[in-house]
Amino acid sequence: MDTILSRFRPVDISNISHAILQNRKESKYLLTTHQALDLLEYLQEKYYIVEVDGKQVQTYSTTYYDSPEFQLYLAHHNGRKPRYKVRTRSYIGSELTFLEVKEKKNTGLTIKHRLQTEGLVTRLESDIREFLSSCFPFDYSQYKPVLINEYRRITLVSAVHPERITLDIDLSFRSGSTDILLPSIVIAEIKRSSDHTRSPALEYLNMMRLRPRGFSKYCIGISLLYGDFVKHNNFRMVLRILNKLTNGGPVLW
Repeated sequence: MDTILSRFRPVDISNISHAILQNRKESKYLLTTHQALDLLEYLQEKYYIVEVDGKQVQTYSTTYYDSPEFQLYLAHHNGRKPRYKVRTRSYIGSELTFLEVKEKKNTGLTIKHRLQTEGLVTRLESDIREFLSSCFPFDYSQYKPVLINEYRRITLVSAVHPERITLDIDLSFRSGSTDILLPSIVIAEIKRSSDHTRSPALEYLNMMRLRPRGFSKYCIGISLLYGDFVKHNNFRMVLRILNKLTNGGPVLW
């Protein structure tokens, strides 16, 4: 993978304002490592790779919050819209941490609200209360950390179009003393503006006979770690696909 990534033209994160896309459409794909390498080979002449402090791969640690009844998880499981996720995301190595509220609207658009914090949110200080009240419609007073998700991310960006591609590798989920690792799974996500329809990445994934699949790292992590305590019927197909990919088999149409 390092050899393939070295062939991409680098771009600094400060120069991708056209592809920040706080309001966007998202398409997610589950890939094996080999499929991800094939995709990267194809895209190296068509996209730049984002570098942060000279690094092409960034490490993320995300802590998700939910109510004792898993209100946000169940809203996603039951297909409700609009729906929300509340999380603290830390960019390992840069000392940057943000509290984020991610909203999926009825139209299918995703909007992300964020507030920079000094670290993991453990107390609802006045600035955090003001932020959550501005973008989150539920009572969050009883919310607590329920899941930690860590992964490494490769970010590609179109040179001209409002489009960004992320590939998340080396996924892990943790709650308490329980860890689940998914080292052979790659989550590819194409993020683009609603009026951008032509995408070399989408075209190649279609050619590979891969289809977009709903995959929430939060919901799958909860299903894997709390499956004996929460319903997860609507995620069984994705869990079966994960099992197949983990054992080396591609998932096609």
